[in-house]
Amino acid sequence: MPEVPLNLKNTNADPWAGLSAYFDQAESPGLLASGYRRLLAHYYRLLIPAQASVLEIGCGDGELLTQLPNRDVTGVDLSARQINRARHRLPHATFHVQAGEKLDLPGKFDAVVLSKTLNHAIDAQQILERVHNVSTPETRLILNFHSNLWSPLFTVGRWLGLRAAAPQSNWLASADVKNLLNLADWEVVRTEHHILVPLTLGGLGPWINRILAPLLPFFCLTVFIVARPRRRLSDNPPLLSVSVIIPARNEADNIAAAVARTPRMGAWTELIFVEGHSRDDTWAQIQRVAGEYPELRIKTLTQTGRGKGDAVRAGFAVATGDILMILDADLTMPPEELPKFYHVIASGRAEFANGVQLV
Repeated sequence: MPEVPLNLKNTNADPWAGLSAYFDQAESPGLLASGYRRLLAHYYRLLIPAQASVLEIGCGDGELLTQLPNRDVTGVDLSARQINRARHRLPHATFHVQAGEKLDLPGKFDAVVLSKTLNHAIDAQQILERVHNVSTPETRLILNFHSNLWSPLFTVGRWLGLRAAAPQSNWLASADVKNLLNLADWEVVRTEHHILVPLTLGGLGPWINRILAPLLPFFCLTVFIVARPRRRLSDNPPLLSVSVIIPARNEADNIAAAVARTPRMGAWTELIFVEGHSRDDTWAQIQRVAGEYPELRIKTLTQTGRGKGDAVRAGFAVATGDILMILDADLTMPPEELPKFYHVIASGRAEFANGVQLV
């Protein structure tokens, strides 16, 4: 199939007609393309909570959505034929035949996915602007697109017949996408580069992507960007609740100080001690100190696994605050500094704040 020119707005025809016709005729992806899409789905599963409601714009036949654990899913696509396939694959999902530039849906979503959609968009900025109609302040827009460094390889692959013909791609650079997001009132939260080798190579490909890709990010095929609606900073931000998780192993002497020195922040603050197989009387001290402060919100538990990571996850599982903090029980990061982290998050200036002993 010949390439579809992007400059369709200069014609009298529907500017989306050419793309719709192409995708109506598109067949299921081959083994190589399916393997690549499985890799994409792996990273989307890491970025989207399983319980989140998800909208995919440009969902095609729903292949990506089928690989997500989420049940509350919706998809839109230009192609009626592809949407019919998607409905057959995911009978529990909701699908609509729409162009992203004309997005008009009821309801709001926790996550909105644009997987390679901007590559073929007639008006990328308009799509990004329309997404606000289905978003809340907590919605995350997650999009992926090919690094333009790979453009010559794709061209060679098409000449050699190794890659199927496709509509002409926009080949937007990361800077272009971030600029479009900024113009459309989206704030970039994080940028990631993944997939150095889009093939399995007999099991070697996943190891290369896991080990070498983080070391060579600019050579990776796929760029992921996570964005949130731009927040209007307020001089009087709302009061948020705080859960402070305190992993404690062999820190009996610091338990009382951790309670006494941790400031009370926001609407309320809860302290969650997670004891980790101590060889001293840390657990006894946690119980004693918790009993001495009945007026405070203090939770205590022992971890079943090993390591600080397991302890933190155990604490997160029982936390009920709007903001989650981790405070090491050795108190090398002074608890008195925690309000700085609270204020930067509560004000909307950040959604993740990290500090160490010296910074």
